[in-house]
Amino acid sequence: MKYILIDADTGIDDSIAILFALKRKDVRVVGITTGFGNTNARQAADNSLRLIQLSGVDYEVPVAVGATGPLVGEWEGPVPHIHGHNGIGDAQIPASSQQPLEEAACDFIIRMAKEYEGKLTLVTLGRMTNLALALQKEPELPRLVKNVVFMGGTYHAPGNVTPVAEANIAGDPEAADQVLQAGFDITMVGLDVTQKVRLTAEHIEKLDKYAAPENRPIVDYLKQAMPLYFRFNRQQNNCLDHCPVHDPMAMLTVVDPALVTTRRMPARVECGGNFCRGMVVTDLREYPMDAQYLNICVDVDGRKAVEELLTTFMD
Repeated sequence: MKYILIDADTGIDDSIAILFALKRKDVRVVGITTGFGNTNARQAADNSLRLIQLSGVDYEVPVAVGATGPLVGEWEGPVPHIHGHNGIGDAQIPASSQQPLEEAACDFIIRMAKEYEGKLTLVTLGRMTNLALALQKEPELPRLVKNVVFMGGTYHAPGNVTPVAEANIAGDPEAADQVLQAGFDITMVGLDVTQKVRLTAEHIEKLDKYAAPENRPIVDYLKQAMPLYFRFNRQQNNCLDHCPVHDPMAMLTVVDPALVTTRRMPARVECGGNFCRGMVVTDLREYPMDAQYLNICVDVDGRKAVEELLTTFMD
């Protein structure tokens, strides 16, 4: 059994990753913490609670609200043209009777790390602000958790918010650099692999055809949410009814590491500059800079990844 704590800014691709984790028999989601990005932290928590209910999971999944802005500077606000005004493509799914915890996300992360000492995987699908705040309170966190898998960054692929930076890292570079240098066993699932895995309108049709009866509400949700996401990718990236699988790829990497090829290298996050802020800087010299080593995903079996994602919801 894999014990996972998910940190998310629950937008459309986050929602697929969350639902995938909740439906896996080999995964137990011990909680979800939320932050700013695709939407605000409070809306992300509401979305997460609705998704937990939608999944029909048979155990309790607590949700804690976290950071409302980056460690340095101001948050530029949500991206409704990508993820809709509610963060999940303006899809309408039933509200949950469950309420978020009163506990702050960073405190919840620390508590779960201690409760599941040595067994917990932290999966971050948005900015790393909550994890950075938890580190500031509990410097021993890298020793307490099994590993960290994060969706973010890019090694060789172009960035998606600047020529060299990916949105999650660029949204709070200071937090990302603190996390990367803290001493975690950490894996970066960045644009080098997420851009190679494409979810298509045809995939949604196949899911509609073969979904297990208990997952019909999930399929109906995706049929509402995905058109906006496809539309953005068509307008922004010339994608005809397909999109990259960003956050779900991080979750797939947790449950099936054989899907990806990784390369271990030292890395820092650039926190200054006009053109390179948010860039993950790697050093392949014989005598590299003083930096922690990351497991960076450099390739992926895209076909197998999509099939494993989709068949999790099928009978």
